Amino acid sequence: MKTRPSLLFLILITVLISNTIWSQKEKSRFEELKAWKLSYIIENTTMNSKELEVYKCIFEDYENEYHEEIWTKVHQMRKTLRKSLDTINTKSAADYINEFDAFEIKGMEMKHQRNEKLLKKIRPKEVLNILYQEKRFDRELFNRIKKKRENEE
Repeated sequence: MKTRPSLLFLILITVLISNTIWSQKEKSRFEELKAWKLSYIIENTTMNSKELEVYKCIFEDYENEYHEEIWTKVHQMRKTLRKSLDTINTKSAADYINEFDAFEIKGMEMKHQRNEKLLKKIRPKEVLNILYQEKRFDRELFNRIKKKRENEE
């Protein structure tokens, strides 16, 4: 009887550790990308130290919230859609489009709120430069993904 509770405890610990390890892998890619984006923007702007600290806080909050509230949900929606793409009916397609549009609208609202916070704390010229650098970063990221896919084919 003493071995059963020990065995159950060992299995429970193994499951908990496994879940932690698996969840960290996905998060680490996000954290890696976020760190790369932050350093890219910092390197290509001329914020002073006060603006930089404010920006880092706003950046961290926005990126985490966007990832949790928008990106992960849209990613899951797309995975589900891919599985049923051949058999999807008109109503389901319309529901998907409406839900996707709602996420895009929410994402734009979040970005707008973030930009307003930036304008209150950072010089307008720097805020515009930050937005420009974000666009450049996105373009560079998409080009790297495209090149990687071409090399795989």
